[in-house]
Amino acid sequence: MAPVSVKVKHQGKTYDVDVDTDSTGEELKMQLFSLTNVEPENQKVLAGKLVKDDTPLNSLGLKPGKLITLMGSPSADVVMEVPKEKMKFAEDMTEAELAQQEGATPAGLQNTGNTCYANATLQTLRSIPELQQELINYTPGAQPSGPSSSMFTPDQLAQYGIGGLGGGNDLTTALRDLYKQMSETQQGFPPIMFLTTLRQKFPQFAERAKNGHGYAQQDAEEVWTQLIQTLHTSLQLPEGERSDAQQQGFKSWVDKYMGGRFEVTTTCDDAPDEEPQKQKDEFHDLKCNIQGETNHLAEGMRIALNEKLEKNSPTLGRTATYTRQSRIARLPKNLPIHLIRFFWRRDTQKKAKILRKVTFQHEIDVTEFCTDELRSKLIP
Repeated sequence: MAPVSVKVKHQGKTYDVDVDTDSTGEELKMQLFSLTNVEPENQKVLAGKLVKDDTPLNSLGLKPGKLITLMGSPSADVVMEVPKEKMKFAEDMTEAELAQQEGATPAGLQNTGNTCYANATLQTLRSIPELQQELINYTPGAQPSGPSSSMFTPDQLAQYGIGGLGGGNDLTTALRDLYKQMSETQQGFPPIMFLTTLRQKFPQFAERAKNGHGYAQQDAEEVWTQLIQTLHTSLQLPEGERSDAQQQGFKSWVDKYMGGRFEVTTTCDDAPDEEPQKQKDEFHDLKCNIQGETNHLAEGMRIALNEKLEKNSPTLGRTATYTRQSRIARLPKNLPIHLIRFFWRRDTQKKAKILRKVTFQHEIDVTEFCTDELRSKLIP
């Protein structure tokens, strides 16, 4: 049976309510609850007679325009708010809206030849939420427009799915636009515009493969370093944050969220009585040196933070062996660790790759590499 439109009067207000006469008084009270915030147990509904929970509504003789009286007040702890945004179902959403939903598949980056090194770096950087917000707020200075920004409109670039919205020669803009596009899709696409800008700014990544087909493979750490240096220059802290930040040694967003500080002590192994040399060094990543006995990440980090070197000793008047011990005095929120897999072979005069397997846990405890002062703050 078609619903009947009746009027419900409550505390001086009149509501138009469509009533399904095949339902019961309990369902009617739930309808009135959504309109008035009066809980069903606090309602007294009069429609010619008292309407109880089990009263069939078709027994009330309801007709269009019939007046029903509701008595009762909502409890003090009941607050009903109208949703600020109308509910939208997945089938009605655009691709960009679907990509913003919880559990959405992250956008992938397709390889264009030997570009897995760049794709891995881009996906790692994208996992830093503070960077995403900083890039959204980034406004580039005057930059010469490259050919990539003049051939297509931003809408066309997004439609073609070639990554980036035409940042010209500004690598930070290209990165910002690429991440924006990735946030609006669950599909994979090749980041061609970003790679074009990267190769324009850093020609070493435009090296061609020896077989003449496509570009040469590159080291992910090298593109990571170039990106971090670029962001260090371009993402300056806002004016309001600079005074406090400069007191702590921060010059940019990279310093604030990815910058650490070492306290370095250099002692002479051959002359224990020689005065140790102390200094402070800044860093944006930790190193993991891979040697013949290195099996775990912490072992490689321990080697890198306790180096052996040779230099002239003023005490002995000759070359001596020294130990350079670095301890973390400031631990950044985001801490990259570089597994050093490439080294220079003197016999072949070429770079060689270390293929040894190095295991690591998903959570890394670095307290043993911190200064005593910082360790006391980190350990409960």
